[in-house]
Amino acid sequence: MVKIIKNFLFTSFILLNFTVFGANEAKNASYEDSNYEDDYYEDEGRLVFKLRVHGVLANAKQSGLPAAKVANPSKVGNFVENGFGVDVSTVVFFSDNIASELSLGFSVLKTKYASIKAVGNNYGVNSDIGKKKDTYMIPLTLTGQYHIAPFGAIRPYVGAGYHGAYMFSKSKLFNINNGHGPVLQAGVDFVAKDDIMINFDIKQYFLNTKVNYKESYIKPKVTSKIKINPLLISLGIGYKF
Repeated sequence: MVKIIKNFLFTSFILLNFTVFGANEAKNASYEDSNYEDDYYEDEGRLVFKLRVHGVLANAKQSGLPAAKVANPSKVGNFVENGFGVDVSTVVFFSDNIASELSLGFSVLKTKYASIKAVGNNYGVNSDIGKKKDTYMIPLTLTGQYHIAPFGAIRPYVGAGYHGAYMFSKSKLFNINNGHGPVLQAGVDFVAKDDIMINFDIKQYFLNTKVNYKESYIKPKVTSKIKINPLLISLGIGYKF
């Protein structure tokens, strides 16, 4: 977890340093440009709707499995790796700097069936695993945000909050439990024209859950713990209401 936080903070630090510099330059320029005389977030309670696509970086190792039943057990790798998805969100501004964002996402994660087969091998299962199915994640996320430079054309922000994730797959080999946990966020809005913006956003989810292998695949049923902890890197558009 420490490594994950370090990677997130380093990425956010580079992003925010670049955007804060640009925001300050844009703010200074805005005084000479009549297009920015109207503060984009000037009214409290202003709503901003965002639609984004994202890539998912995940490294979900399995742990907590019962002792293997074979003499030379296979090495069990990651349960899922990386993916993609979309999300929609609504941002409510309570002041120039303080806001809250509620987002609903849908992500497709690539299931590593080599790892699932390795688990089966460790308990004496050598049957065909059948058709491969992806794993799906639907997170509902609420974050509080601080907008560092809410004026001009470039407006960075940081945030933190909590999420609940509905997890499922159509695989006949396993079920995956739902999960929840904290979220860290960093991003920047690029004002394009009138009420439209381009949004770049990074969210680090902390998500621990369990995989339950069905008895139709492994008897007796076994359970594995997984730490998905997905990092979502998003790009999209926003519209001010």
